[in-house]
This record gives sequence, structure tokens and C-alpha cells, in this order.
Amino acid sequence: MTAKEYLQNTASRLTAADIDGVATTLHFDFGGGADYSMVVADGKAEFVEGFVGTAECVVKADADDFVKIATGDMNPMMAMMMGKLKLSNPGAMMKYAKMLGLM
Repeated sequence: MTAKEYLQNTASRLTAADIDGVATTLHFDFGGGADYSMVVADGKAEFVEGFVGTAECVVKADADDFVKIATGDMNPMMAMMMGKLKLSNPGAMMKYAKMLGLM
């Protein structure tokens, strides 16, 4: 699975109940032009290639490291301490980590 596939699958599996009351935009920067957004609003989540809107949090990581984090092969806190995962707004990401399947 690639980071892009993970985000696409996550957006498509989220139900209105999962994201009730959530309105946010998250940017994912995997380097090399692999930029994605997840826009959550009005009870739906949308995966978009490229950056759209203003992000509440920007996630920067190598795509392979992100997949390891997403699949549980790498601890997200350790990844942050080692500089493999950078978050522009860690507090916001903590709110959405469960929604994204990262916890």
C-alpha cells in the first residue's frame, strides 16, 4: 500500500457518523511533488491531489515512513522524535489521528 492509497481508502471509508461535527483540511507533504489534502466538512471526507484550502495541520514525512506509521510498524511519537514525521500543529493532529486510523 502506498501513502496515497492509504489516504484515499481512509477518506472513502469514513462515514458521516465518524466525522460528525468535524470541519478541517489536512495537508500531507510526502516530498517530490507528492502533495495531498484531505478535506472534511458537512459529514464527508474528500481526498484531493495537491494542496487545497488552508490546512489546520500539515503532515510532512517520507511516504514509506508514513505508511509504516499508518500500519503500526513505526511509532508516531518515535517518528516525530527522530524527525521522520513533522506536524505543523501537533494538537490538531491529535484530534484527528483516530479518524485517520493513526491511533
